[in-house]
Amino acid sequence: MRQMLNAGKSRRIWLPARATRRKTIVVLWWLQMKMQLTRAEEIECLKAAIQFSIDGDNQANDAARYNTEIGFFEFIAEWAETIGSEWIVAKYLGVSYDPHEPKYKVKADVGNGIEVKWTKYVAGQLIVHEYDRTTDIAVLVTGKSPHYFIAGWIPVAIAKKPRYRHSKQPNWWVTQINLQPIENLRKSTYGQTAI
Repeated sequence: MRQMLNAGKSRRIWLPARATRRKTIVVLWWLQMKMQLTRAEEIECLKAAIQFSIDGDNQANDAARYNTEIGFFEFIAEWAETIGSEWIVAKYLGVSYDPHEPKYKVKADVGNGIEVKWTKYVAGQLIVHEYDRTTDIAVLVTGKSPHYFIAGWIPVAIAKKPRYRHSKQPNWWVTQINLQPIENLRKSTYGQTAI
């Protein structure tokens, strides 16, 4: 027996029944938007990450990152990837972006209310933390520089529902199947205020 997933007007996929019984992660490749950074943009992301580490108080072993074993070079690389993912979303939406502007959860990553979440795992989940503003829109970006995929978006207030609450961490994990395609953001009422 198979289960149908509706992926838009004419796009449907069929999953084997075992995929729905087990906690199989489904990645709808055609719903992801592939984007790329230039080499100059990659360099700016690295420069910004290094400068933020010099100016800020964030450390590579920050407990909030759930990876206290990470080395300093890896930490800078992850921070640069995060900055790169924000830049990708800004490029897609046609919004200006300054990789050197510190935001530190005081200001939206992109536009007026877009919180960008990055993971190197292509099938990774969007993770929302308790300190994320409920008025923002969370956008998931996956991949590694220079190639990224915008996997989709969800309002942070909806992502913080009990059904997405992680059982072992004080945060919420939203699978990609529960995200809206990025193409829908601009047309939505959420996008009108967030962009």
